[in-house]
Amino acid sequence: FCFWRQGGGCVPHSHPPSAHSRYTTARNSRAHDPFAMGTSRVLLALLVSHCVGALSGVSASTDSQEYLKVTFALKPADGEALEKALLNISDPHHARFRQYLSHDEVKALVKPLDGANEAVSKWVKENLGEPSSSVSSSKHEDFLHVATTVQKAREAFALDKDDLATSKKSATTIVPEALKSFVYAIFDVVDTMMSPPSRRRRKLNVTGKFKGIDITPQILHKQYNIGPSDIGGKSDKNSQGVAAFEDAEFKQSDVDAFQKYYDLPSVKINVVGPNSGGYFGEAGLDTQYITACGRGVKSYFISHEEFNMLSWCEEVLNMTQIPTVLSISWGGGESQYPIEHQVSANKCFQKLGVLGVSVFAASGDDGTGKQGFFRCKKFDPTWPASSPWVTAVGATYIDSSYGENGWQYSGGGFSCNFDRPSYQDAAIETYLNTTRNLPDSSLYCKNGRATPDIAAVGTNYLLCSGGCGGGGSLSGTSASTPTVAGMVSVINDMLMKEGKAPVGFINPVLYENAHDIGVDILTGNNKQGCPSGFSAVQGWDAITGVGSPLFDKLKAVLVSGKFH
Repeated sequence: FCFWRQGGGCVPHSHPPSAHSRYTTARNSRAHDPFAMGTSRVLLALLVSHCVGALSGVSASTDSQEYLKVTFALKPADGEALEKALLNISDPHHARFRQYLSHDEVKALVKPLDGANEAVSKWVKENLGEPSSSVSSSKHEDFLHVATTVQKAREAFALDKDDLATSKKSATTIVPEALKSFVYAIFDVVDTMMSPPSRRRRKLNVTGKFKGIDITPQILHKQYNIGPSDIGGKSDKNSQGVAAFEDAEFKQSDVDAFQKYYDLPSVKINVVGPNSGGYFGEAGLDTQYITACGRGVKSYFISHEEFNMLSWCEEVLNMTQIPTVLSISWGGGESQYPIEHQVSANKCFQKLGVLGVSVFAASGDDGTGKQGFFRCKKFDPTWPASSPWVTAVGATYIDSSYGENGWQYSGGGFSCNFDRPSYQDAAIETYLNTTRNLPDSSLYCKNGRATPDIAAVGTNYLLCSGGCGGGGSLSGTSASTPTVAGMVSVINDMLMKEGKAPVGFINPVLYENAHDIGVDILTGNNKQGCPSGFSAVQGWDAITGVGSPLFDKLKAVLVSGKFH
């Protein structure tokens, strides 16, 4: 369950959104409340780390005659081809830099082993009783889907109620012997997002306001040198999108009011997926502030019923026009999600990268994160920010003198699921070898992918919800992520207007030019729930990454693709 603060006390909300998956913290609104289900006036003063929902699949209580879509993840003939292609395309030293691929070329990179389709179709017919014609392929033909009943799935995969109730089996262990040569995992049968014990973060003050000044679009423009002419919408091939899950909903009327109140170009949000859940906080923040920094750029709200990054990413790949920038303000501790899903979603992020898409993900609002309920057994960095193939965004706060400081809740650390990518080696080795008072090495995986990559202000963002100027605000890496994403969208627009390629996966260029993109943040520590945290230092650090961008400097680096 998730705790909300209402009036003066803490009470469980009757239908709480799962706060594990949206990185936002709210303070009271004097307009209709933008943060709650419906219009009840509540204050989210406590952000629960992980109230985790389940993926679709067979549960012990599922009706045996219900239908489900079974997904077979096929092994590629060349398991390294896609990653190699992305590293080359995003490497400013390489001859193929920013020479993006077509869907057909991506399909060739992930081509399954010969005989895979026939083997799966044969198994489906013999064990599920479904005709071969019922088997369909994904966009790049590396996943096969078939609809069948729960009862047939239980029998075919030899699942009993004990298996389902205790999750003894996984997406990889249920792969039948006859398919192990061809299939990596079978999704949407037994795989679930495991629910850890709910836990509250340290209590915040009664007003719910975090350190730092209130943030409006004009403050962001001033802080990050976003000038009057730094506006997109000039290229009809360029667009940006925000991810949404579960009960997220935004109101176009709130976006319209926000843009009018803050004198921003009018942008209508295109909706892909559901938009009727009743939780307005996250969706309102994302749609309003990506259009505040990505001014004028065509924008999408891309939503999915459940928090499933693989399915969401594949949904994006099926769009007629894939946005060149995607902002993801959702996630949770990487230890809580099936590794098979993370690995497959990584491949999908790589596909987006070779197509020229930049993916930004919130680094989380739990500082280092924490494994263990009563004591800290280990840090727990945030997924999907811990993917090496997205740009993880941390958070700062702006003090009264307009200086930036690392926010104490900014997610950051080292993945224990994914190795450090080569583009991070120099920066991370310097950090580990020169930083004093690092946390005990037993708490984190020093050779893992490090987060965040970059940061921006993340506290006290003013929103419009049923009106503007009412004082309601939201805080978190949910705020900093669309802010950075919007800046990159405008840079893409400038490039694409001139017939040039978008910036795509920016991390290699970002780390090559870490000292040239903006402001290095030197204060802050993200200790949360564990004995110690990571401090902001000169250069890259595990609370603010390489620092906060200044638009003119970031633009100069990304447009030129220069390198030292």
